[in-house]
Amino acid sequence: MASTILPLELVDRCIGSPIWVLMKNEREFTGTLMGFDDYVNMVLKDVKE
Repeated sequence: MASTILPLELVDRCIGSPIWVLMKNEREFTGTLMGFDDYVNMVLKDVKE
């Protein structure tokens, strides 16, 4: 049986990895995920818009 991964658990597994963030207003950011909180506010390093 396949296990289910919760959304915050998936984001937690991405810490230290490069990510691509798409905002609702169509802005895009790329950077390295350094951390996040329960509201999924993210701390990124080496960000480019």
